[in-house]
Amino acid sequence: MRKAGGILVVLVAILATAGCSTLFPFGPPPLKSDVSITILHTDEMRAHGLASGSVVGFSRIAGYAGALKKEGRNVLLLDAGDTFHGQPWSDIDQGAPVAELMKLADYDAMTPGRRDYDYGVDRLLELSKSVGFPVLAANVKRRGKAIFPSYIVKDVEGVRVAIFGLDAPESSDEAELPALEGLVFGDPVAAARRLIDSDLKGKYDILVCLADIGGADTAAATSVSVAEACPEIDLIIDGYGRTGSSGGPPHNPTKVAIVQADTMGVALGRVDLVVGIDRKVRSLIARSVRTADAPTMPSDPEVRAAAEAMVAAEAPSLDRVIGQTAIDLVGQREIVRSGESNLGRLVANGMLATSGADIAMINGGGISDGIPAGPITKGEVYAVLPRGDYLCATPLTGAEFKAVLENGLSELPASGGRFPHIAGATFIFDAGRPAGDRVTSIMVQGKPYDPAGTYSFCTVGSEMDGGDGYATLAGRKYKEYGLDSDSLMAYLTKLGTVTEDNIPYRK
Repeated sequence: MRKAGGILVVLVAILATAGCSTLFPFGPPPLKSDVSITILHTDEMRAHGLASGSVVGFSRIAGYAGALKKEGRNVLLLDAGDTFHGQPWSDIDQGAPVAELMKLADYDAMTPGRRDYDYGVDRLLELSKSVGFPVLAANVKRRGKAIFPSYIVKDVEGVRVAIFGLDAPESSDEAELPALEGLVFGDPVAAARRLIDSDLKGKYDILVCLADIGGADTAAATSVSVAEACPEIDLIIDGYGRTGSSGGPPHNPTKVAIVQADTMGVALGRVDLVVGIDRKVRSLIARSVRTADAPTMPSDPEVRAAAEAMVAAEAPSLDRVIGQTAIDLVGQREIVRSGESNLGRLVANGMLATSGADIAMINGGGISDGIPAGPITKGEVYAVLPRGDYLCATPLTGAEFKAVLENGLSELPASGGRFPHIAGATFIFDAGRPAGDRVTSIMVQGKPYDPAGTYSFCTVGSEMDGGDGYATLAGRKYKEYGLDSDSLMAYLTKLGTVTEDNIPYRK
């Protein structure tokens, strides 16, 4: 009995020394005070990392983060994927320029997105080793072994912030590369649940998920699916979906905060957290920082100088001749936004060749310049299609295709970015009739269209997501192909010399 009493006295003494509120060994002690954390995030930049009037750019991201740190704020800089691939200045060296700028900007972690695999998984692994921070994916394996770490835990003034990554199962379907052979993308919901129940258990106070999944029903699993299955998550930074929303998916019935920054680098997402002494989130405020906030976004001189050097190094490659044209290819804004042009047909036919679809459409707003007769350089192609948009293909009924055409013609006689340039089909319309009832005849692949039939339809991602009023296309599942500019360059190489005879009205 004396021995037992001695043990009790020693235990009481230990607890008194540690503090009466300590729950050791069942968990860490309470914090001494509230802790504020600012999480800055980017997603689906698609290599739009050079600062401009509309693009924030890595130099401003680094400058903004640096200014917050100088104020004494706790800052984490994260990326949710689709980052390395998509613009000529980065594609020229297979993502290395973006990786270098992200390293200089001092990112803390990222998860790879669908398009980050476009250079091949081996190249992505090389990039992940060069960036100087962890690239995370809990559900990606090759030959049965994980190829990226699943998570990291950052200590922020005593707060344990666990960050893990998820990739969508569609990645293996959409990155059309032989180098992906053997790569398996597991169910992200199951992977998240398994990770939280095992490796992460007891290791975190705040749980952040970087998810290249999307918030719409265009994927087998969505960020909302993960939130529903894993209510322990405090914040999901969603890197896919092109919703154009900085606030995440429009329908999120869960208590998990889901955020997205706008696409193509036009915004930097910001989330301000306050963690209470009980190690739980007391408040969470999400917003976007855009170029309109430039006065509060100083440019980091080192990152800016590196970016300028990269652009200068790219110039010789843009002068490379990739084809010839015997005719002027018309791409002037006032023409392509109100009527068909030979350049519109050329781009659309290239989209058919890339996707294998029955019908392809490029909107007039997607064409930014023309090409004069003579040699065609790589730089001229990028001037025609500067946005780095991806080709997307989905099944449409004949009736749905007619609705697409009606929308494309609805603004006439005024010009508009939605005007459709079509390959694989021809149509007759009467602009004098009411909008929505202007198309009088449609031929697909040389045959009268069937309103109840099904056709494979290819367009650029901005229109597939419902842009320019294309509500018929919004929310659909689709298969994604390469860049519109890559498609046109491949088609020009195939043609050799463009003439009026080899820009057909139908495939």
